[in-house]
Amino acid sequence: MKPIPDCVPDALTMILAAARAVSDENFIHCKVLLKVMAEIAEEGNLGSSPADIYLECWETACRALGVKDPFENEKARSGKAALGLLRYLDGNISAGGEDALRQAIRMSLAGTMLNFSGLGRSDMQEETLKYFRTAPARDESDALIAAIDKAGSVMLVANRAGEIVMDRPLAEAMADRGKKVYLAVAEKPVFLMATQKDAAISEFSGRIMVVDPGTSMYGLMPERASSEFRDLLAEVDLVIVKGGVHFSTMSPQRDAFFILKGNVEAVAARLEIPLGAGAVVRITPTKE
Repeated sequence: MKPIPDCVPDALTMILAAARAVSDENFIHCKVLLKVMAEIAEEGNLGSSPADIYLECWETACRALGVKDPFENEKARSGKAALGLLRYLDGNISAGGEDALRQAIRMSLAGTMLNFSGLGRSDMQEETLKYFRTAPARDESDALIAAIDKAGSVMLVANRAGEIVMDRPLAEAMADRGKKVYLAVAEKPVFLMATQKDAAISEFSGRIMVVDPGTSMYGLMPERASSEFRDLLAEVDLVIVKGGVHFSTMSPQRDAFFILKGNVEAVAARLEIPLGAGAVVRITPTKE
């Protein structure tokens, strides 16, 4: 997808949250915002992808704040909260056979829908059960299960910290079926995107191989990844991608299934789902 003007205020809102995560001082918040806005104005364009404006804002803000990851503490809290949530909900994903896989897909979608930083423990449990029991607005889970059955290898592209914990049942269910499972995470911290550290917090088994694209980016763009990652992406039999950020930025170079929330108008419109609704959908390569 091409960048749109809406990316700018959205990126600035996220930068303000990052500044507030580091300091309580308003003058620090203003300083960081002004620095980021100056960089945007100097650049003179929004780049070739939505990822460009977000990554530029992030890198500028981190330099201004003097930290590598403003959200480090929040991501750690989200991971621990999600682990507790997964233990609480374990009975919902304990069925055998195809039901276990279908429930794991629904659990992964519930993780995408959930706001880990904005809910208390009891509300988080209630919200996750609600999302787990609500059918996606577009549901191609049958096709995804059939694709998993046929595949020998799968790459699961993770989205946010915290949410990645809710992907563990899906990754482990596929490994239980004898699939070679790769978990793709961000190389370095970029906003709330999951990294190797977040994957470790999530307690995936040793059967799941964690990989990264070899370069910083907000959302996965294969054409900007390392040659090793591009080769792996081309070689695996099936790709499952989490989150609207990856949907907006990942080049449709091959078939992929997306598990995501239509949390912005551009994504919801493209998927033809209501704003804020969830989807499990297969996307095939197209030329824009």
